[in-house]
Amino acid sequence: MNAKEALAAAKKEELVRQQIKEKLSKINITKKLLPTTTKLGIKPLTVDSLGRVLDETGNVMQHRPMMHSRLKINQNFESERMQKEAMTAANAAAPERQKLEKASKKAEQSQYVDPSLMTVKKRRRMALNFVEPGSYIRQERQLQRQMEDKAMGINHRSIQAHKKQLLEQQERRLAARQKIELAGERGVAIDEVTDNVEEMNPNLIPLKAGSRLDKKDSWDDDEPWLEWWDRGIIILKTGEDPFKTANAKKHQTLDVQPELCMINEKKFNNYIEHPCKIDGKKKRAKEAPAIMLTKQERKKLRRRKREEKLKKIQDKIRVGLIPPPPPKLKLSNLMRVLKDQSVADPSRVEKQVREQMEERLRNHERRNEERKLTPEQRSKKHAKKWQVGKNEEIEAALFTIKSLTDTKLLFKVDINAQQFHLTGCCIVASHGPSVVVVEGSKLSVKRYIKLLMRRIKWEESEAAAASDTPMPLGVPAGQFCKQIWTGSVKRRNFSHWSVAFAECDEEITEILRPFKAGHYYEMVQKYRDPLEDI
Repeated sequence: MNAKEALAAAKKEELVRQQIKEKLSKINITKKLLPTTTKLGIKPLTVDSLGRVLDETGNVMQHRPMMHSRLKINQNFESERMQKEAMTAANAAAPERQKLEKASKKAEQSQYVDPSLMTVKKRRRMALNFVEPGSYIRQERQLQRQMEDKAMGINHRSIQAHKKQLLEQQERRLAARQKIELAGERGVAIDEVTDNVEEMNPNLIPLKAGSRLDKKDSWDDDEPWLEWWDRGIIILKTGEDPFKTANAKKHQTLDVQPELCMINEKKFNNYIEHPCKIDGKKKRAKEAPAIMLTKQERKKLRRRKREEKLKKIQDKIRVGLIPPPPPKLKLSNLMRVLKDQSVADPSRVEKQVREQMEERLRNHERRNEERKLTPEQRSKKHAKKWQVGKNEEIEAALFTIKSLTDTKLLFKVDINAQQFHLTGCCIVASHGPSVVVVEGSKLSVKRYIKLLMRRIKWEESEAAAASDTPMPLGVPAGQFCKQIWTGSVKRRNFSHWSVAFAECDEEITEILRPFKAGHYYEMVQKYRDPLEDI
Protein backbone atom coordinates (compact mmCIF):
# COMPACT_ATOMS: atom_id res chain seq x y z
CA MET A 1 0.00 0.00 0.00
CA ASN A 2 2.78 2.40 0.80
CA ALA A 3 4.51 1.87 -2.55
CA LYS A 4 1.24 2.38 -4.45
CA GLU A 5 0.48 5.58 -2.58
CA ALA A 6 3.99 6.89 -3.21
CA LEU A 7 3.66 6.11 -6.93
CA ALA A 8 0.25 7.87 -7.13
CA ALA A 9 1.64 10.89 -5.29
CA ALA A 10 4.59 11.06 -7.69
CA LYS A 11 2.25 10.94 -10.71
CA LYS A 12 0.07 13.68 -9.20
CA GLU A 13 3.12 15.86 -8.53
CA GLU A 14 4.28 15.36 -12.10
CA LEU A 15 0.83 16.37 -13.34
CA VAL A 16 0.82 19.51 -11.18
CA ARG A 17 4.29 20.42 -12.41
CA GLN A 18 3.20 20.09 -16.04
CA GLN A 19 0.13 22.27 -15.38
CA ILE A 20 2.34 24.96 -13.81
CA LYS A 21 4.67 24.87 -16.82
CA GLU A 22 1.75 25.14 -19.23
CA LYS A 23 0.34 28.18 -17.38
CA LEU A 24 3.72 29.88 -17.32
CA SER A 25 4.28 29.16 -21.00
CA LYS A 26 0.84 30.59 -21.87
CA ILE A 27 1.43 33.78 -19.91
CA ASN A 28 4.96 33.92 -21.37
CA ILE A 29 6.34 35.72 -18.38
CA THR A 30 8.98 33.35 -17.10
CA LYS A 31 11.27 33.67 -20.11
CA LYS A 32 11.11 37.47 -19.91
CA LEU A 33 11.76 37.70 -16.20
CA LEU A 34 14.30 34.88 -15.80
CA PRO A 35 17.25 36.97 -17.09
CA THR A 36 16.53 39.69 -14.54
CA THR A 37 15.78 37.55 -11.45
CA THR A 38 19.41 37.23 -10.47
CA LYS A 39 20.05 40.89 -11.07
CA LEU A 40 17.02 41.91 -8.98
CA GLY A 41 17.93 39.55 -6.13
CA ILE A 42 14.90 37.21 -6.60
CA LYS A 43 15.78 33.69 -5.41
CA PRO A 44 14.64 30.71 -7.54
CA LEU A 45 11.97 28.29 -6.37
CA THR A 46 13.54 25.11 -4.87
CA VAL A 47 11.63 21.82 -4.54
CA ASP A 48 12.63 18.35 -3.39
CA SER A 49 12.18 15.04 -5.23
CA LEU A 50 8.57 14.86 -4.10
CA GLY A 51 7.75 18.35 -5.44
CA ARG A 52 7.54 20.03 -2.03
CA VAL A 53 8.71 23.64 -1.73
CA LEU A 54 11.87 24.11 0.33
CA ASP A 55 12.98 27.23 2.24
CA GLU A 56 16.50 28.70 2.42
CA THR A 57 17.71 26.14 4.98
CA GLY A 58 16.33 23.17 2.98
CA ASN A 59 13.38 22.42 5.24
CA VAL A 60 9.96 21.64 3.79
CA MET A 61 7.54 24.61 3.97
CA GLN A 62 4.20 23.78 5.54
CA HIS A 63 1.08 24.51 3.42
CA ARG A 64 -2.56 23.85 3.99
CA PRO A 65 -3.64 20.82 1.95
CA MET A 66 -5.88 21.59 -1.01
CA MET A 67 -9.21 19.83 -1.22
CA HIS A 68 -9.51 17.93 -4.51
CA SER A 69 -12.86 16.63 -5.73
CA ARG A 70 -13.16 12.87 -6.05
CA LEU A 71 -16.24 12.71 -8.34
CA LYS A 72 -15.70 12.66 -12.09
CA ILE A 73 -18.30 15.36 -12.83
CA ASN A 74 -16.69 17.72 -10.33
CA GLN A 75 -13.28 17.03 -11.85
CA ASN A 76 -14.69 17.94 -15.28
CA PHE A 77 -16.14 21.20 -13.93
CA GLU A 78 -12.81 21.97 -12.29
CA SER A 79 -10.86 21.35 -15.48
CA GLU A 80 -13.26 23.52 -17.51
CA ARG A 81 -12.98 26.32 -14.97
CA MET A 82 -9.20 26.15 -15.04
CA GLN A 83 -9.20 26.28 -18.85
CA LYS A 84 -11.45 29.36 -18.82
CA GLU A 85 -9.24 31.08 -16.26
CA ALA A 86 -6.17 30.28 -18.33
CA MET A 87 -7.81 31.72 -21.47
CA THR A 88 -8.90 34.93 -19.73
CA ALA A 89 -5.47 35.32 -18.14
CA ALA A 90 -3.82 34.87 -21.54
CA ASN A 91 -6.11 37.44 -23.15
CA ALA A 92 -5.60 39.91 -20.30
CA ALA A 93 -1.86 39.37 -20.32
CA ALA A 94 -1.52 40.11 -24.05
CA PRO A 95 -1.14 43.93 -23.65
CA GLU A 96 0.80 43.48 -20.45
CA ARG A 97 3.16 41.07 -22.21
CA GLN A 98 4.34 43.81 -24.55
CA LYS A 99 4.94 46.15 -21.64
CA LEU A 100 6.85 43.46 -19.79
CA GLU A 101 9.00 42.83 -22.87
CA LYS A 102 9.92 46.50 -23.02
CA ALA A 103 10.43 46.57 -19.27
CA SER A 104 12.64 43.47 -19.38
CA LYS A 105 14.82 45.10 -22.03
CA LYS A 106 15.17 48.18 -19.87
CA ALA A 107 15.79 46.01 -16.80
CA GLU A 108 18.61 44.24 -18.61
CA GLN A 109 20.21 47.60 -19.24
CA SER A 110 19.66 48.91 -15.71
CA GLN A 111 19.87 46.87 -12.52
CA TYR A 112 17.83 49.38 -10.47
CA VAL A 113 14.48 48.92 -12.26
CA ASP A 114 11.90 46.31 -11.30
CA PRO A 115 9.72 45.61 -14.40
CA SER A 116 7.16 43.66 -12.37
CA LEU A 117 5.98 46.81 -10.60
CA MET A 118 2.79 48.42 -11.90
CA THR A 119 3.17 51.89 -13.39
CA VAL A 120 0.48 54.58 -13.26
CA LYS A 121 -0.62 56.03 -16.55
CA LYS A 122 0.06 59.74 -16.79
CA ARG A 123 -2.88 61.88 -17.66
CA ARG A 124 -2.60 63.43 -21.06
CA ARG A 125 -2.03 67.13 -20.84
CA MET A 126 -4.76 69.24 -22.34
CA ALA A 127 -3.60 71.76 -24.90
CA LEU A 128 -4.40 75.45 -24.60
CA ASN A 129 -7.28 76.09 -27.01
CA PHE A 130 -8.51 79.65 -27.49
CA VAL A 131 -12.15 80.37 -28.14
CA GLU A 132 -12.70 81.38 -31.73
CA PRO A 133 -14.00 84.95 -32.10
CA GLY A 134 -17.73 85.10 -32.70
CA SER A 135 -18.49 81.61 -31.37
CA TYR A 136 -20.52 82.85 -28.41
CA ILE A 137 -22.34 85.35 -30.62
CA ARG A 138 -23.31 82.54 -32.99
CA GLN A 139 -24.55 80.46 -30.06
CA GLU A 140 -26.57 83.40 -28.79
CA ARG A 141 -28.17 84.02 -32.19
CA GLN A 142 -28.94 80.35 -32.56
CA LEU A 143 -30.70 80.40 -29.19
CA GLN A 144 -32.57 83.56 -30.23
CA ARG A 145 -33.69 81.90 -33.46
CA GLN A 146 -34.87 78.85 -31.52
CA MET A 147 -36.80 81.07 -29.09
CA GLU A 148 -38.36 83.00 -31.99
CA ASP A 149 -39.34 79.78 -33.75
CA LYS A 150 -40.84 78.44 -30.53
CA ALA A 151 -42.79 81.67 -30.01
CA MET A 152 -44.07 81.58 -33.59
CA GLY A 153 -45.07 77.92 -33.25
CA ILE A 154 -42.60 76.56 -35.81
CA ASN A 155 -42.04 72.81 -35.56
CA HIS A 156 -38.53 71.80 -36.61
CA ARG A 157 -39.56 68.18 -37.20
CA SER A 158 -42.15 69.22 -39.77
CA ILE A 159 -39.55 71.48 -41.41
CA GLN A 160 -37.13 68.56 -41.68
CA ALA A 161 -39.85 66.37 -43.19
CA HIS A 162 -40.72 69.13 -45.67
CA LYS A 163 -37.06 69.47 -46.65
CA LYS A 164 -36.85 65.72 -47.18
CA GLN A 165 -39.94 65.83 -49.39
CA LEU A 166 -38.49 68.67 -51.45
CA LEU A 167 -35.23 66.79 -51.92
CA GLU A 168 -37.15 63.74 -53.14
CA GLN A 169 -39.06 65.95 -55.61
CA GLN A 170 -35.79 67.42 -56.80
CA GLU A 171 -34.39 63.94 -57.41
CA ARG A 172 -37.52 62.96 -59.37
CA ARG A 173 -37.24 66.20 -61.36
CA LEU A 174 -33.65 65.38 -62.23
CA ALA A 175 -34.61 61.88 -63.31
CA ALA A 176 -37.50 63.24 -65.45
CA ARG A 177 -35.21 65.79 -67.11
CA GLN A 178 -32.72 63.10 -67.97
CA LYS A 179 -35.56 61.04 -69.50
CA ILE A 180 -36.68 64.06 -71.57
CA GLU A 181 -33.15 64.59 -72.86
CA LEU A 182 -32.84 60.89 -73.78
CA ALA A 183 -36.28 60.92 -75.43
CA GLY A 184 -35.30 63.92 -77.54
CA GLU A 185 -32.13 62.20 -78.67
CA ARG A 186 -33.95 58.92 -79.56
CA GLY A 187 -37.07 60.57 -81.05
CA VAL A 188 -39.53 59.28 -78.43
CA ALA A 189 -42.68 61.28 -77.64
CA ILE A 190 -42.23 63.56 -74.63
CA ASP A 191 -45.74 62.95 -73.27
CA GLU A 192 -44.83 59.38 -72.50
CA VAL A 193 -42.12 60.40 -69.99
CA THR A 194 -43.57 63.67 -68.55
CA ASP A 195 -46.54 62.23 -66.75
CA ASN A 196 -45.67 63.64 -63.33
CA VAL A 197 -43.31 66.52 -64.20
CA GLU A 198 -46.08 69.11 -64.06
CA GLU A 199 -46.88 68.21 -60.47
CA MET A 200 -43.37 68.96 -59.25
CA ASN A 201 -42.15 72.22 -57.75
CA PRO A 202 -40.66 74.38 -60.54
CA ASN A 203 -38.30 76.03 -58.05
CA LEU A 204 -36.51 72.71 -57.69
CA ILE A 205 -35.35 72.60 -61.32
CA PRO A 206 -31.58 72.15 -61.19
CA LEU A 207 -29.29 74.65 -62.81
CA LYS A 208 -27.35 73.95 -65.95
CA ALA A 209 -23.96 72.37 -65.75
CA GLY A 210 -21.28 74.99 -65.20
CA SER A 211 -23.59 77.59 -63.63
CA ARG A 212 -22.87 78.52 -60.06
CA LEU A 213 -25.09 79.87 -57.34
CA ASP A 214 -23.77 82.86 -55.41
CA LYS A 215 -22.67 81.60 -52.03
CA LYS A 216 -24.33 83.62 -49.31
CA ASP A 217 -23.41 83.62 -45.71
CA SER A 218 -25.65 81.75 -43.33
CA TRP A 219 -27.98 83.63 -40.98
CA ASP A 220 -25.48 83.11 -38.16
CA ASP A 221 -22.98 85.39 -39.93
CA ASP A 222 -25.51 88.14 -40.63
CA GLU A 223 -25.34 90.83 -37.97
CA PRO A 224 -28.67 92.64 -37.61
CA TRP A 225 -28.34 96.36 -37.04
CA LEU A 226 -30.85 96.42 -34.14
CA GLU A 227 -30.75 93.81 -31.39
CA TRP A 228 -33.50 93.22 -28.85
CA TRP A 229 -31.54 95.02 -26.11
CA ASP A 230 -31.59 98.22 -28.22
CA ARG A 231 -35.33 98.55 -27.58
CA GLY A 232 -36.02 102.02 -26.20
CA ILE A 233 -32.44 103.25 -26.65
CA ILE A 234 -32.43 103.41 -30.48
CA ILE A 235 -35.38 105.30 -31.97
CA LEU A 236 -36.23 106.67 -35.40
CA LYS A 237 -35.52 110.30 -36.19
CA THR A 238 -39.27 110.85 -36.30
CA GLY A 239 -39.38 109.88 -32.61
CA GLU A 240 -41.11 106.52 -33.12
CA ASP A 241 -39.94 103.18 -31.78
CA PRO A 242 -38.80 100.93 -34.68
CA PHE A 243 -39.74 97.79 -32.74
CA LYS A 244 -43.31 99.00 -32.21
CA THR A 245 -43.73 100.08 -35.83
CA ALA A 246 -42.49 96.68 -37.03
CA ASN A 247 -44.63 94.82 -34.41
CA ALA A 248 -41.48 93.01 -33.31
CA LYS A 249 -41.70 90.37 -30.63
CA LYS A 250 -39.74 90.23 -27.40
CA HIS A 251 -36.35 88.91 -28.63
CA GLN A 252 -36.67 89.71 -32.34
CA THR A 253 -33.98 91.61 -34.25
CA LEU A 254 -34.49 94.24 -36.94
CA ASP A 255 -32.58 95.34 -40.02
CA VAL A 256 -33.01 99.11 -40.25
CA GLN A 257 -30.92 101.65 -42.08
CA PRO A 258 -28.63 103.42 -39.60
CA GLU A 259 -29.28 106.80 -41.26
CA LEU A 260 -32.90 106.70 -40.11
CA CYS A 261 -32.07 106.03 -36.44
CA MET A 262 -30.83 108.08 -33.51
CA ILE A 263 -29.98 107.54 -29.82
CA ASN A 264 -32.66 108.29 -27.25
CA GLU A 265 -30.59 110.18 -24.65
CA LYS A 266 -33.53 110.55 -22.27
CA LYS A 267 -33.32 106.85 -21.46
CA PHE A 268 -29.88 106.84 -19.91
CA ASN A 269 -29.03 110.50 -19.26
CA ASN A 270 -30.11 110.19 -15.61
CA TYR A 271 -27.65 107.36 -15.01
CA ILE A 272 -24.59 109.40 -16.01
CA GLU A 273 -22.63 110.61 -13.00
CA HIS A 274 -21.53 114.20 -13.49
CA PRO A 275 -18.69 115.41 -11.27
CA CYS A 276 -19.72 117.95 -8.67
CA LYS A 277 -18.58 121.52 -9.15
CA ILE A 278 -15.50 122.50 -7.21
CA ASP A 279 -15.41 125.88 -5.59
CA GLY A 280 -12.58 127.98 -6.96
CA LYS A 281 -11.87 129.50 -3.56
CA LYS A 282 -9.32 127.65 -1.50
CA LYS A 283 -11.03 126.18 1.52
CA ARG A 284 -9.37 126.45 4.85
CA ALA A 285 -8.07 123.14 6.10
CA LYS A 286 -9.41 121.73 9.32
CA GLU A 287 -7.34 122.75 12.30
CA ALA A 288 -5.73 119.76 13.94
CA PRO A 289 -5.55 119.75 17.73
CA ALA A 290 -2.31 121.18 19.07
CA ILE A 291 0.27 118.68 20.32
CA MET A 292 1.84 119.38 23.68
CA LEU A 293 5.63 119.38 23.26
CA THR A 294 8.30 119.16 25.91
CA LYS A 295 10.76 121.96 26.57
CA GLN A 296 13.54 120.23 24.61
CA GLU A 297 11.18 119.60 21.66
CA ARG A 298 10.10 123.24 21.60
CA LYS A 299 13.73 124.38 21.56
CA LYS A 300 14.55 121.96 18.77
CA LEU A 301 11.55 123.08 16.71
CA ARG A 302 12.40 126.76 17.20
CA ARG A 303 16.03 126.17 16.23
CA ARG A 304 15.00 124.28 13.10
CA LYS A 305 12.64 127.07 12.01
CA ARG A 306 15.38 129.67 12.45
CA GLU A 307 17.79 127.57 10.40
CA GLU A 308 15.28 127.20 7.56
CA LYS A 309 14.54 130.92 7.56
CA LEU A 310 18.24 131.81 7.55
CA LYS A 311 18.91 129.34 4.74
CA LYS A 312 16.25 130.97 2.56
CA ILE A 313 17.79 134.41 3.13
CA GLN A 314 21.26 133.09 2.31
CA ASP A 315 20.00 131.52 -0.93
CA LYS A 316 18.42 134.82 -1.98
CA ILE A 317 21.66 136.68 -1.19
CA ARG A 318 23.68 134.10 -3.14
CA VAL A 319 21.44 134.49 -6.19
CA GLY A 320 21.46 138.30 -5.91
CA LEU A 321 17.80 138.93 -5.14
CA ILE A 322 18.54 140.89 -1.95
CA PRO A 323 21.69 142.73 -0.84
CA PRO A 324 23.77 141.22 1.96
CA PRO A 325 23.02 142.65 5.43
CA PRO A 326 25.53 145.07 7.00
CA PRO A 327 27.84 143.69 9.67
CA LYS A 328 26.24 143.45 13.14
CA LEU A 329 28.27 145.94 15.13
CA LYS A 330 28.45 145.78 18.94
CA LEU A 331 30.72 147.43 21.45
CA SER A 332 32.35 144.05 22.10
CA ASN A 333 33.31 143.40 18.44
CA LEU A 334 33.93 147.02 17.43
CA MET A 335 37.73 146.78 17.16
CA ARG A 336 37.63 143.37 15.46
CA VAL A 337 35.14 144.38 12.70
CA LEU A 338 36.16 147.95 11.84
CA LYS A 339 39.88 147.65 12.69
CA ASP A 340 41.56 150.85 11.31
CA GLN A 341 38.32 152.88 11.13
CA SER A 342 37.75 152.58 14.87
CA VAL A 343 41.25 153.95 15.53
CA ALA A 344 40.85 156.93 13.16
CA ASP A 345 37.61 158.31 14.67
CA PRO A 346 36.50 156.28 17.71
CA SER A 347 33.76 158.72 18.83
CA ARG A 348 31.96 158.61 15.45
CA VAL A 349 32.26 154.86 15.28
CA GLU A 350 30.89 154.44 18.82
CA LYS A 351 27.93 156.70 17.98
CA GLN A 352 27.24 154.67 14.83
CA VAL A 353 27.38 151.40 16.78
CA ARG A 354 24.96 152.70 19.45
CA GLU A 355 22.53 153.86 16.74
CA GLN A 356 22.59 150.40 15.20
CA MET A 357 21.96 148.81 18.58
CA GLU A 358 18.97 151.12 19.21
CA GLU A 359 17.62 150.41 15.73
CA ARG A 360 17.84 146.65 16.31
CA LEU A 361 16.00 147.04 19.61
CA ARG A 362 13.25 149.12 17.96
CA ASN A 363 12.84 146.53 15.19
CA HIS A 364 12.61 143.79 17.78
CA GLU A 365 9.88 145.59 19.72
CA ARG A 366 8.03 146.42 16.50
CA ARG A 367 8.00 142.76 15.46
CA ASN A 368 6.68 141.79 18.88
CA GLU A 369 3.87 144.32 18.59
CA GLU A 370 2.99 143.04 15.13
CA ARG A 371 2.72 139.50 16.44
CA LYS A 372 0.42 140.53 19.29
CA LEU A 373 -3.31 139.92 18.87
CA THR A 374 -5.69 142.82 18.55
CA PRO A 375 -8.32 143.28 21.29
CA GLU A 376 -10.97 141.78 19.00
CA GLN A 377 -8.81 138.76 18.19
CA ARG A 378 -7.96 138.32 21.87
CA SER A 379 -11.63 138.38 22.88
CA LYS A 380 -12.48 135.85 20.12
CA LYS A 381 -9.68 133.60 21.28
CA HIS A 382 -10.88 133.83 24.87
CA ALA A 383 -14.48 133.10 23.84
CA LYS A 384 -13.42 130.15 21.69
CA LYS A 385 -11.65 128.61 24.65
CA TRP A 386 -14.81 128.53 26.80
CA GLN A 387 -17.57 128.16 24.21
CA VAL A 388 -19.11 124.82 23.24
CA GLY A 389 -17.72 123.19 20.09
CA LYS A 390 -19.76 121.74 17.23
CA ASN A 391 -19.58 118.10 18.30
CA GLU A 392 -19.23 118.79 22.03
CA GLU A 393 -21.91 117.95 24.56
CA ILE A 394 -23.57 120.66 26.64
CA GLU A 395 -22.85 120.35 30.35
CA ALA A 396 -25.22 121.67 33.04
CA ALA A 397 -24.91 122.14 36.81
CA LEU A 398 -27.36 123.10 39.61
CA PHE A 399 -26.37 124.73 42.93
CA THR A 400 -28.07 126.04 46.05
CA ILE A 401 -26.40 128.77 48.11
CA LYS A 402 -27.51 129.45 51.68
CA SER A 403 -27.54 133.21 51.16
CA LEU A 404 -26.48 135.65 48.41
CA THR A 405 -27.36 138.89 50.17
CA ASP A 406 -23.66 139.76 50.24
CA THR A 407 -22.93 141.85 47.13
CA LYS A 408 -19.32 140.66 46.95
CA LEU A 409 -20.36 137.02 46.68
CA LEU A 410 -23.09 137.87 44.18
CA PHE A 411 -20.57 139.79 42.06
CA LYS A 412 -18.18 136.79 42.01
CA VAL A 413 -20.98 134.41 41.01
CA ASP A 414 -22.20 136.78 38.28
CA ILE A 415 -18.94 137.96 36.72
CA ASN A 416 -17.33 134.49 36.58
CA ALA A 417 -20.38 133.05 34.82
CA GLN A 418 -20.07 135.79 32.18
CA GLN A 419 -16.32 135.29 31.78
CA PHE A 420 -16.75 131.54 31.31
CA HIS A 421 -19.44 132.21 28.65
CA LEU A 422 -22.08 130.29 30.57
CA THR A 423 -25.83 130.56 30.10
CA GLY A 424 -28.38 130.20 32.87
CA CYS A 425 -29.63 132.26 35.77
CA CYS A 426 -28.96 133.10 39.39
CA ILE A 427 -32.16 133.54 41.47
CA VAL A 428 -31.52 135.38 44.73
CA ALA A 429 -34.25 134.42 47.23
CA SER A 430 -34.84 136.61 50.29
CA HIS A 431 -36.62 133.95 52.37
CA GLY A 432 -34.46 130.85 51.65
CA PRO A 433 -31.52 129.46 49.73
CA SER A 434 -30.64 130.94 46.35
CA VAL A 435 -30.60 128.84 43.15
CA VAL A 436 -27.85 128.91 40.48
CA VAL A 437 -28.27 127.09 37.13
CA VAL A 438 -25.42 127.15 34.57
CA GLU A 439 -25.03 125.61 31.08
CA GLY A 440 -21.95 125.58 28.86
CA SER A 441 -18.92 123.62 27.77
CA LYS A 442 -17.45 120.88 29.88
CA LEU A 443 -14.33 122.91 30.72
CA SER A 444 -16.20 126.09 31.69
CA VAL A 445 -18.69 124.21 33.91
CA LYS A 446 -15.80 122.35 35.54
CA ARG A 447 -14.03 125.63 36.33
CA TYR A 448 -17.26 127.18 37.64
CA ILE A 449 -17.87 124.20 39.96
CA LYS A 450 -14.31 124.55 41.25
CA LEU A 451 -14.92 128.27 41.86
CA LEU A 452 -18.12 127.80 43.90
CA MET A 453 -17.08 124.69 45.84
CA ARG A 454 -13.40 125.46 46.57
CA ARG A 455 -12.18 128.93 45.75
CA ILE A 456 -14.83 131.25 47.21
CA LYS A 457 -14.54 131.56 51.01
CA TRP A 458 -18.20 131.52 52.01
CA GLU A 459 -17.44 131.54 55.75
CA GLU A 460 -15.84 134.99 55.47
CA SER A 461 -18.96 136.60 54.00
CA GLU A 462 -20.98 139.25 55.77
CA ALA A 463 -24.12 137.13 55.51
CA ALA A 464 -22.49 134.23 57.35
CA ALA A 465 -21.27 136.60 60.07
CA ALA A 466 -24.72 138.23 60.46
CA SER A 467 -26.63 134.93 60.69
CA ASP A 468 -28.00 133.64 63.99
CA THR A 469 -25.64 130.65 64.01
CA PRO A 470 -22.30 131.98 62.86
CA MET A 471 -20.12 129.54 60.94
CA PRO A 472 -16.81 128.85 62.62
CA LEU A 473 -13.59 129.03 60.70
CA GLY A 474 -12.64 125.89 58.87
CA VAL A 475 -16.23 124.86 58.11
CA PRO A 476 -16.28 123.30 54.61
CA ALA A 477 -18.00 125.18 51.81
CA GLY A 478 -20.38 122.27 51.18
CA GLN A 479 -22.46 123.38 54.19
CA PHE A 480 -22.99 126.84 52.65
CA CYS A 481 -22.98 126.02 48.88
CA LYS A 482 -24.27 122.62 47.75
CA GLN A 483 -24.01 121.04 44.31
CA ILE A 484 -27.40 119.42 43.62
CA TRP A 485 -26.74 117.91 40.20
CA THR A 486 -24.38 117.96 37.21
CA GLY A 487 -24.61 116.22 33.84
CA SER A 488 -25.01 116.62 30.09
CA VAL A 489 -28.18 117.91 28.42
CA LYS A 490 -29.44 117.62 24.85
CA ARG A 491 -30.04 121.33 24.27
CA ARG A 492 -29.79 124.64 26.12
CA ASN A 493 -32.74 125.91 28.13
CA PHE A 494 -31.26 129.38 28.56
CA SER A 495 -30.07 131.64 25.76
CA HIS A 496 -28.12 134.05 28.03
CA TRP A 497 -26.97 134.63 31.61
CA SER A 498 -29.14 136.66 33.99
CA VAL A 499 -29.58 137.48 37.69
CA ALA A 500 -33.09 137.69 39.18
CA PHE A 501 -34.55 138.36 42.64
CA ALA A 502 -37.55 136.51 44.12
CA GLU A 503 -39.57 136.83 47.32
CA CYS A 504 -41.38 133.46 47.29
CA ASP A 505 -41.49 130.09 45.55
CA GLU A 506 -44.16 131.21 43.08
CA GLU A 507 -41.89 133.97 41.76
CA ILE A 508 -39.05 131.46 41.29
CA THR A 509 -41.29 129.16 39.21
CA GLU A 510 -42.52 132.18 37.19
CA ILE A 511 -38.91 133.15 36.43
CA LEU A 512 -38.02 129.61 35.24
CA ARG A 513 -41.25 128.94 33.26
CA PRO A 514 -40.30 130.92 30.07
CA PHE A 515 -37.06 128.91 29.85
CA LYS A 516 -38.86 125.56 30.43
CA ALA A 517 -36.55 124.93 33.36
CA GLY A 518 -39.04 124.41 36.18
CA HIS A 519 -37.69 120.92 36.78
CA TYR A 520 -34.49 122.43 38.18
CA TYR A 521 -36.37 124.04 41.06
CA GLU A 522 -38.27 120.78 41.68
CA MET A 523 -34.90 119.03 42.05
CA VAL A 524 -33.87 121.65 44.61
CA GLN A 525 -37.05 121.12 46.64
CA LYS A 526 -36.71 117.32 46.62
CA TYR A 527 -32.99 117.32 47.37
CA ARG A 528 -31.82 115.86 50.68
CA ASP A 529 -28.20 116.11 51.77
CA PRO A 530 -26.69 112.66 52.44
CA LEU A 531 -24.64 114.16 55.29
CA GLU A 532 -27.84 114.83 57.24
CA ASP A 533 -28.46 111.10 57.59
CA ILE A 534 -25.09 110.47 59.19
